Order: sequence, then C-alpha cells, then structure tokens
Amino acid sequence: MRIPYYIQLDSINDLARLAAALEVVPSPIYSFKLKVKEQESNILAVGLNLNMGRPVFCYVDAQCNGEFIAYRAFMGNEEVNMVNAANNPAYSYAPVIRVVSIPKRLKGSKSIGYESIILNDLISLVKLGLYKYMRDEVLIPLFLSVDKGNDKGNGNVILGTFIGGNDDHPYFCYTILHSIPKENFVRYSSQSDEAPTFTNNIDEHGYIYMKIVRLKSTIRV
Repeated sequence: MRIPYYIQLDSINDLARLAAALEVVPSPIYSFKLKVKEQESNILAVGLNLNMGRPVFCYVDAQCNGEFIAYRAFMGNEEVNMVNAANNPAYSYAPVIRVVSIPKRLKGSKSIGYESIILNDLISLVKLGLYKYMRDEVLIPLFLSVDKGNDKGNGNVILGTFIGGNDDHPYFCYTILHSIPKENFVRYSSQSDEAPTFTNNIDEHGYIYMKIVRLKSTIRV
C-alpha cells in the first residue's frame, strides 16, 4: 500500500458534505491524531478513492462528540449535526470511527505529486464529472481553492477535481472562476442547453448535481 495523501478542508461542513451529500451510503469518518504543522492534532478524516495510485484522506482539524455526523441539504439549507443515534430518515448519517493509533505508513504526506490540466470553462469540468459518473457510477467532488494573490486580493478562484490517468499518475483538472461561489453544489443537465449553475437546492429533478468541497489552503496549479 502506498503512502496516502492528506488534504485539509475548510470546515466541518465541507467534510460532512464530502462524506454524505448525494451518497447512497455515506462514507465513514475516522477520528484520530495526526501531526499537523509539527503539532499532533485531533482530526476527522474521510478516505477517498480517486484512482490516483494512492489513497487520499480529506480532513479537518476537529473532534466529534457524537457517534454520527448527521447531514441534510433541504430547501436550499444545509444542516450538519453531531449526534449519538441515526434515527431520523430525513438525514444521512456518516458513522464516526475512533482510531487509537494508525500505522506509520498511513500517516502520509500533505504534498500531492500531480500535473495540472486547465479546462476552458465550467461546463468542460462538469462534463468531465458527468463522464466519470456514467463510467464509474461515482460522483467526483469538485474542490474549490482560493488563491488570495497579492495585497489587492487579485488571486484566482480555482474549481477542479483529481483524476487518475492510465499511467496511475494523478492529474488535477480545473477551471478558473470569475468569483467565489457561495453555493455548495453545481447543477447541470446534458439534455438541455442550460449552462451549469451553482445552487444550494438539490431537490429539482432532471439535473445531475456535483458537490463543492472547499480547501483550507491554496492548491498548486
């Protein structure tokens, strides 16, 4: 097993969205200690299989005082709660798995070796995600990274996703946005000429939805 990569997310909501939103079965969330910036911290992490040749863990520096993280996106609102019982069918529940210690080979690296591929626009990125969904029946997450740039804030807003090539080498396919989206999902239909849009409402039929996961730091492109 190769050493995994660790990617820090912006908030617990991003972690819950990654684990549970649009998933038939939510992913488990692992709670353990990890050395972050030379200090050992309590983290919550979700494992992803992105066909990058190595496992990927997305994490936040946080603790969970419940047995599950309950998630719901309903009528444009997002709810994330730490609970002890999965007893409300209106929510998706990601189980929290507490780990006393992890093997040394799983402690991993914060640096991902990948090549970047810039796409022309948002629709190209979304169609790539649609292709992955039709082939693998997996909705890939879209990672949002904001480069704060110089003192005037003239940085790039980057939205993209990691994919694995046939050579097991990871690639980050991305596009540059004109502004930072406040919404948590992208909506798209290949059966109409409607452009993909950002939304918080995932209840409308006839569309495919892709979740946006915000990163804590700027991604290298």
